[in-house]
Amino acid sequence: MSKQSVVGYFNGSVTQQEIETKAKDYDVVIFAFWVSPQEGASGAAASAAGNPALIDYVKQQGKRCLLSVGGSTFKPQTDDLSSAQAFGTGAAEFALQHGFDGVDFDIENIQLNSTSLAWLAKATNACLSVSGAENLSISHAPQGPYFTGPGGYAALESATQGRIDAYYIQYYNQGTWAYQSYENYDSMFATTYNDSGRDYANPTSITSISQQQGIPAEKLYVGKPVSTKDLDGTGYLSPEDLTAILKQAKAAGIGFGGIMGWCIDSDTDGSWGAAMKAALQD
Repeated sequence: MSKQSVVGYFNGSVTQQEIETKAKDYDVVIFAFWVSPQEGASGAAASAAGNPALIDYVKQQGKRCLLSVGGSTFKPQTDDLSSAQAFGTGAAEFALQHGFDGVDFDIENIQLNSTSLAWLAKATNACLSVSGAENLSISHAPQGPYFTGPGGYAALESATQGRIDAYYIQYYNQGTWAYQSYENYDSMFATTYNDSGRDYANPTSITSISQQQGIPAEKLYVGKPVSTKDLDGTGYLSPEDLTAILKQAKAAGIGFGGIMGWCIDSDTDGSWGAAMKAALQD
């Protein structure tokens, strides 16, 4: 199995001191958000773009530095493929202009169907086209349920010819039913979810996505909130409980790329990142 990584997002404005303190055990640092060509960057993305020393510092520490695009306020016009082209092109140009290593698509306000999948594919391929020889890495941060069904998010893997490097899956802020809340091993890793003695097919688990939907396991990351204040619904697990689940998956021989945390802002002393690094190295 290839080296597993700890990935995290900065959301609000950020300083080098915060990177030093909070992100020391993260392998990939993502700055959110460049919202759209019309709205530009805000929060951590604006901090990084406005201070090249921040990006340089992240790289000097041997970490990858990504630009997150879209976010919770962005509402794409999925019936307009020209807007997808403009979005993907604009994101890549902004990332290259400011020295980011890659672009991470966080597109949340969509109903997943053939129209939205076409928009996502167009935007992703436009981004890839602009990055060209610069070789920006491209990732997506879909919500767990987006992998459900034949028209689910795995179709994007085919529509982009496998050129997406990672999926930072948001296993949080979904439903309240235990299966949807992603608060145990079965819901995140097993091919079936057991509820009161009954087994349900579990198409959104890491195992199902990799073995049944054809996305390489090393591209799949388990995304979790860093603290209870970083979510609006279900899905939080303490570092101790999350560590136990990750170790269970590793003991079962289940492949996955690593762990993603939203957001590093809340990892005040870096202890969440340190705990995840230790869990993946054991």
